[in-house]
Formats: sequence, structure tokens, C-alpha cells
Amino acid sequence: MVYVHVGWLVVGEVEIAVVGCGFWGRQHVRVLSSMENVVVKAVSDIDLDRARLVADEYGIQEVYGDSLRLLRDPSIDAVTICTPTTTHWKIAEEVVGSGRHVLVEKPICDTVEQARLLIAGAEEAGVILMPGHIERFNPGLQRVKGLLDKGLLGEVVLLSARRVGRWPDRVGDVGVVKDSAIHDLDLARYLLSEEPVSIYARAGSLVHRFEDFAEIVVSFPGVKTVFIESNWLTPRKIRRLTITGMEALVNLDFLSQEVILEKADRVTKIDGGWIEPLRLELEHFVDCVVRGLNPDVSGADGLRALELAESALKSSSLGKVVLL
Repeated sequence: MVYVHVGWLVVGEVEIAVVGCGFWGRQHVRVLSSMENVVVKAVSDIDLDRARLVADEYGIQEVYGDSLRLLRDPSIDAVTICTPTTTHWKIAEEVVGSGRHVLVEKPICDTVEQARLLIAGAEEAGVILMPGHIERFNPGLQRVKGLLDKGLLGEVVLLSARRVGRWPDRVGDVGVVKDSAIHDLDLARYLLSEEPVSIYARAGSLVHRFEDFAEIVVSFPGVKTVFIESNWLTPRKIRRLTITGMEALVNLDFLSQEVILEKADRVTKIDGGWIEPLRLELEHFVDCVVRGLNPDVSGADGLRALELAESALKSSSLGKVVLL
């Protein structure tokens, strides 16, 4: 990493490698390659031809079929991991063990036990570990968070999230709870600034190997309840959030980033412009690497979201409420 001092600001050129060149890996390479203070030094994928295609498209010199070989390059500062969930822990463990900072796509690991070991390893190595909970960086979501923090909704009664659509081909090793509903499980904690007390879920598989639909009810202290609908069955892609408070109601469309605030006497559209959440997420990760900051989304956040996802699956299996 090369540092340049411009007044009080420290600008760093970060050399990054991307592991996994499927849908999300390609998006990581696209965004990172367009950032002024980033050099995408290498890509890797078990499908070497796929990695070469991405490397050729973005002018990347180093191409590997094995992430371990990639880590032999001492110039690499950080790695983003965009591989199937069941491989996250093994690869991320290698990355933090080599002393590199890492962003790993959600869920942080396949199991809670793996996530705990990974967090401990990152702490011991003194490196940044950031799970890729991209919706935290959605500008519309941040506007909603601002309304909540200002108390404009009054006491919150209900948070309802709908995240539905057709099965994404990129997912083959986890179900809809760990891939999709986990976003809203994480956002519920973030938006309400509290920890849930219980969870009840019904989930099942109509078409796919893993569960492809889930309805999850999460109870928070007081009267606050979170309802999450998630599936891979609905023809139209929908990503929406509604928060009901005693003073107002707010609706968010994650895709358009449109925020609508409804009060007794008026309805207000809160504008702010559309910005790609992945760009904001990766810019934040790079900024943390350059400046030595703790990321806004921590390894502990990734662990907690995974714990809630596993608790939802447990509740569905047992057919009863799980206390948290």
C-alpha cells in the first residue's frame, strides 16, 4: 500500500484481489476497477476460464484457479470473497491468516461456529473483517434510519419487510433464509438499535433443494414486532420495507431507493438521488483499509445476523418460538 499525504487527508492506493468470479465477483471487479485509489491486482476462481474472462475484460494481470496461490503475492493488501457460502470460512481463514484485510459476502460463514472462529482469527491477526451486508449501504435505507433516529415516526410498532422474486442462479448451497431474509434480520437490529428477544418462522421448499420460502416473526423489547416475508417463488422482484410508528409510517423501495413518509396530514417523498449500494459498500471497505478504521458493519454484526438466520431455521424445524 502506498500512502500520499494531502494536507490532513491520507490517500492510499490499495491493491486488492477478488476471489470468485461469478455474478457478485464480477460486480466487485467492475466497481473496484473504477475506483481511483484501488488496483485490482488479481482474481481467482476454481473455473480458471471464467477468471480469465473477467481478467481480460478489466485488464487484470494475475489470474489464479486457487486462492492460496494468490495469497503468495506480498503486494496484495486486501481481498474480497465472492464464492459460495460453504467456502467462505476456509478461504477467509486463509486470508486473515496471511495478514490481509477481508470483505466476505454475506452470510459471513455457513455456520455460527465458523463465524466465531473467523472473527477470533481476524482479531488475533489485527486485520479488518467486514461482512458484505450491502443493504446497510442503500441510500434509501440510510434516509429511513435518519427518520427513526430523529424520532419522526414516534414509537415503532411494526417493521414489515418483503423480499421476494425468482430463484437466483448464483445461489446453490444455502436457502432463502441465509441468502435473502438475512438482510432484513440484520436491518431490523440496525434500524431499531436493539436486540430481539424471540423468533418464530415457517419455511419450506416447494421447488428447490433448500428452503425457498420463509415467513419470519421477530419480537423486540416492548411492542415492536418485525415481520419478514422472503421467497424465491414470486415472478416479480420486490424489495420493500414498511415501518409503522405511532406518529408516522415510512415506506422504502430498496430497488428505486424511494422513501415515502406518511403522516396524518400529509405524504412526503424524501428525495436523495440513486447511488449504487455496492459502490458505497466497497468504498467504505477501502476507506477502512487505508485509514485503519473499524467498518460500520462488523464481524460481530455478520455473526449476529447468521445467528438469527439459524434460529429462524431452528424455529421452523421445531414448529415453535425460539427464545434468543
